[in-house]
Amino acid sequence: MNKKKAQSEETKARIIEAANNVFSQRGYHAASIEDIANATGVSKANIYYHFKSKEGLFLTLLDQYEAEWKALWAEQLKRYASTTELLNGMIDVGLKRGFHHPLTRAAREFLEEAWGKSVEGCRQIAIKINENRAFYQSLIQQGIDSGEFKSVNTSDLGRILEAMFRGLGESSRDLSLEEAIRLYRVALDALLYGIVARD
Repeated sequence: MNKKKAQSEETKARIIEAANNVFSQRGYHAASIEDIANATGVSKANIYYHFKSKEGLFLTLLDQYEAEWKALWAEQLKRYASTTELLNGMIDVGLKRGFHHPLTRAAREFLEEAWGKSVEGCRQIAIKINENRAFYQSLIQQGIDSGEFKSVNTSDLGRILEAMFRGLGESSRDLSLEEAIRLYRVALDALLYGIVARD
């Protein structure tokens, strides 16, 4: 890597670090490119050169968060003996990490704004939702292949799991971590075992 490219990458990394701090402290709406420029010590033009927009910069942070989550989850996978255990583990690990992650509030603000106002934001979020559906679909298929789950339409179940977890994220905002974990577990148990009384 030549010196100019190395400096450019270093500047980009500094911007990302500063943006992470600014968005975490102020939220998505209150944070400005000027705040990030001041925190980084670079010009606003330099930030726009690297990220094109405030939204583009925040999407980079979300991508970084997702990459960290995938790396963490790859380490966790070997701890679980069944798909049911794995899904419950996802609730524990995911909620504990998300509840305390400094970007959570800013991410919620961003997602609400992106759905309603930004074509690119909607496109990126739709991509992430489809990736999540595919991930859940693969987990259901894993359970079927192992004999743990009966044969079902994995595409439907992937969509249901993604929607359920996303909806629970919305409806558990006012709950404590312990209450949210309990709610997610109740929902997962209802999906896996049903609520119809058995003879």
